[in-house]
Amino acid sequence: MVDKHDVIVVGAGLAGSAAAYYLAKRGYDVLLVEKAKVPGQRNVTGGVLYGSFIPGYGLIDLIPDFESEAPLERKVVKYRLAMISSPTYPAEYRYRAVAPNKRSYMVLEIDETSVLDRFIHRGISTGHDYTVIRAKFDRWFARKVEEVGGIVVTATAVEDLVIEDDRVVGIRTNKEEIHADLVIDASGVTSKLVIKAGLRKPLDPSQVYHGIKQVYQLSEDEINKRFGLKNGEGMAIAIMGDFLRGMIGGGFIYTNRDTISVGLVVTMSSMLKSLRKNVKDIGKPLDVLEDMISHPYVSRFIEGAKLVEYSAHNIPKGPMTILEKPLRSGFLVAGDALGAFVKIGGLIDGMRRAIATGIMAAQAYIYARKNNDFSEKTLSIYLDLLQPIYRDIRRAARNSILSESKLLYGPGYKLLLRFLGKKVLGTVEERINNKDALQKIQERTGLLVYEEDKNYSHIKIDYAAANRDPYKLWVPACPTNCYTLSVPGKGIFASYRDLYKHNLDKLKKTGSSGKGLEKKALEETWRDVARAEIRFDHVACVSCGTCWVIGPPDVISFNPERSGHGVKFRYG
Repeated sequence: MVDKHDVIVVGAGLAGSAAAYYLAKRGYDVLLVEKAKVPGQRNVTGGVLYGSFIPGYGLIDLIPDFESEAPLERKVVKYRLAMISSPTYPAEYRYRAVAPNKRSYMVLEIDETSVLDRFIHRGISTGHDYTVIRAKFDRWFARKVEEVGGIVVTATAVEDLVIEDDRVVGIRTNKEEIHADLVIDASGVTSKLVIKAGLRKPLDPSQVYHGIKQVYQLSEDEINKRFGLKNGEGMAIAIMGDFLRGMIGGGFIYTNRDTISVGLVVTMSSMLKSLRKNVKDIGKPLDVLEDMISHPYVSRFIEGAKLVEYSAHNIPKGPMTILEKPLRSGFLVAGDALGAFVKIGGLIDGMRRAIATGIMAAQAYIYARKNNDFSEKTLSIYLDLLQPIYRDIRRAARNSILSESKLLYGPGYKLLLRFLGKKVLGTVEERINNKDALQKIQERTGLLVYEEDKNYSHIKIDYAAANRDPYKLWVPACPTNCYTLSVPGKGIFASYRDLYKHNLDKLKKTGSSGKGLEKKALEETWRDVARAEIRFDHVACVSCGTCWVIGPPDVISFNPERSGHGVKFRYG
């Protein structure tokens, strides 16, 4: 006999737990299904959890005592946008053998005291805003669901919807079939359920941001000292600069209690373009992050800190992904799966919208339950509830015309630096980096806990079609080493740059020289990429879904891991 519940919620992230908590607290039979063994193990954030939002739809409305109960890191009291130029050797030291590690650069800092602040942060602080470690916070949130009577099932992958008479009546997991009056999909940006429900086509690179992050361990007192904070206070910094190499987006720094999150969020389409254009300089997105981290403006914050985690995640571009129709009979979509995400200047803001849409989905269920009707027509009340979210997304779309424009990321910020910035003298550490992408990534994935599934791969590839692709962008874009190029007679490569360096060195060894040498090496590199074969290894995959977004879907198939296998982030 098939189990039946009032509501099944897929995904124990913020949207899913918010929906499940709201309903379970009101006595409804709720099943919250999570693919990880422990909620939070697969979730990654590079932002601030704003506790308040639209009245009635913030975390503080859902759980009024969350500030005293939840595992919060620091209360964010400072926001800053920093624009930085590339560091150069100071003119006054140019002909002297002194201060070899000194570099000068221009910086423009926009914070609460700046007249430009209202154009960047727009008063986003609510007074209840915190940095969080998702591995801790999401586990706490799921426990709250259980405390009020909800059922939380983990290590369970939802692989399909059960549809009868054009209505969703349940889910099909890797273990069993389960039915409910309503299914709420809160499974995140990589959701396949919205596609199976016929509400969206697979995402493409124009519709997502790509984020990578490193977490550094440092004492609480040292963090306070470096960022000018008191105990419990936190800071969020967004960063723009030449290190982006044409990518649209920026870096970020967030202070946690005794760790610092440092990362990069860029539009995937601009990232792919830059990886092809800057073969000599960029092998992986990690190289861009390393350039930012080595900049004296950033390096001073993490000097001497211990790298403890590396992660990656894709983020929906709200204006490009928001579902105009987030429902069908028996089915609603919330959180990142819905596309409820915005960028505010240099900062990202998705967590409170995930919570809000989870609450809204729960309220839509209650309305339908009272009418004993879970048809698309009755569930359309959800569209009415979502109107504040849609207004947010439309505003974000208007803002992005400038905030993500080539004008701003080209001459725009450079002009701002020139006329409003100040010159700073900083110290840089000499970097001798002879490691290729394979080595650098392996060092970072070696920090992760990963449980391999020896019987099932959640990513499937049509190798014949993949090998015919002339660029094979899955290789440089993958934040780990899942994809590599096998070039006959030359070896295995995890980036275009490493293959280019191999070819350049080979030409130099043959005695070739002259201005055309680099051009010859580049031409040979593209020929090699075209003839190379794709190699794939799902071990150490961080399930970001980048390869699936690049696609196309008939070449790359992406699904959730089964039985809790895969990466287990300790921070997230």
